[in-house]
Amino acid sequence: MDNLHTEINRRPYIRRTEKELSEEAVAMWKKHLERDDSRIVDLFSGQLRSSLHCSVCSHYSNTFDVFCDLSLPIPKRSSAGEVSLRECLDLFSQEEKLDKENSPMCERCNRRTECTKRLSIQRFPQVIVIHLNRFTTARWSISKSTVYVSFPLTNLDLGHYGPADCGPVLYDLYAICNHAGTVNMGHYTACCSDDDGWCFYNDSSVTPVSENQLQTNQAYVLFYQRSNSAATVRK
Repeated sequence: MDNLHTEINRRPYIRRTEKELSEEAVAMWKKHLERDDSRIVDLFSGQLRSSLHCSVCSHYSNTFDVFCDLSLPIPKRSSAGEVSLRECLDLFSQEEKLDKENSPMCERCNRRTECTKRLSIQRFPQVIVIHLNRFTTARWSISKSTVYVSFPLTNLDLGHYGPADCGPVLYDLYAICNHAGTVNMGHYTACCSDDDGWCFYNDSSVTPVSENQLQTNQAYVLFYQRSNSAATVRK
């Protein structure tokens, strides 16, 4: 009956335009600011777009959620090797297939169907916090990935992961949180930039560090600040 209804529906589904989706995203953002509005929100809060595509009726549905950090998966390698931050971002935003058991209700079919899901950034924050998800939880254990993830120090362009017409969205790195050790015993350090260059912070010790020493397999959280005009980003 559902399939028959879909075929003869007098109100066929009309996919919303990007302008309509943008207006919906703006409305959701304003609603968020009605209850959460601070300098932290001004600097760190962005907006994710989750797009679902039903494989049965081809219905598209979109939801918009606020985020303060992006938790990126690290691509698996058969042996220890290097991956790039771009590969982590691609894996985060790639289309994911959901079976009936793991999918939400289709708004049009009014039941769970197989669908695909894709994440993108609708609103870019001034400071984007990128968490490299090095810890993986299995049924009986937690493991840590020590894969070396390379990342740019300047001009990280996230425009590819935003709305189609947003243009370049550039960020420069200004701080790194490192995690050394294992799941059960670890130690946090940090690298931060200032007007005089980069410094390495290890408890009460602060020492200068060169740019070519910043990238290690201990990098855990990356802090990037917008470097180009926010006017180029969809409001």
